[in-house]
Amino acid sequence: MENYYIEENVKLGNNVKIGIGTIIKKNTTIGDNSEIGPYCIIGENNGNCNEELFIGPNSNIRSHSIIYSGSKFESELITGHHVLIREKTTVGKNMVLGSFSDVEGQLEIGNYCRFHSYVHLGIGSKIGNYVKIYSLVTLTNDPLPPSHLVSPVTIEDGVVISVGSTILPGSLLKLGAFVSANSIVNGEVPIGAVIKGSNSEVVGKVNSLINFEKMVRHPWMNHYFDAYPESEQENISLLKSKILKGIKRNANN
Repeated sequence: MENYYIEENVKLGNNVKIGIGTIIKKNTTIGDNSEIGPYCIIGENNGNCNEELFIGPNSNIRSHSIIYSGSKFESELITGHHVLIREKTTVGKNMVLGSFSDVEGQLEIGNYCRFHSYVHLGIGSKIGNYVKIYSLVTLTNDPLPPSHLVSPVTIEDGVVISVGSTILPGSLLKLGAFVSANSIVNGEVPIGAVIKGSNSEVVGKVNSLINFEKMVRHPWMNHYFDAYPESEQENISLLKSKILKGIKRNANN
């Protein structure tokens, strides 16, 4: 006896597993070898979006997650528990989204992004490839709350945002920027810059960050590229080169 509910016009790939109490709503496609955990709602609809939800192959959506209709996840979506992803979000390969995080919709997210638990991604944010956002980070979008104004955040490839930071509306974090823990970012962060504190102060460049005890240094591609598949190594090396060239170019200006 089935212990989940699937509405009409749902397409399930081969070897899809669905947990107890889960609801798969209409106009949803789930790719091969994916697993949907218990008590999820996949394809939720707020009445304003009737578009298809596409979840690519080899995805793993853990229990009590809710994903709205009108979004597309290319492949290998991995979530923690109690995750919310709102409508019209477009995501590349292998996004990892930690428990109790929420993606507020109309986002564009690139490949191989890593978001830890309790991350809030505001409406309309644009996030590039290989971005790492740690716990308790908030991307805002309303410059005069509460209002209907929307000024989303843009984050380019290879950016790292450390725990507890807030990115204010309209901010632009350029390639490889590093936001230190508990910082507030307002405005444009240059390529490879290190930001610290509540006034968006640039305190250095990522190629000056080093852990002397372990002799590990930035850009993170120096020590962390092996966390990504072999197929991505060339792209990551190219990204590192762009960051270092950008830092050098800015220093000469």
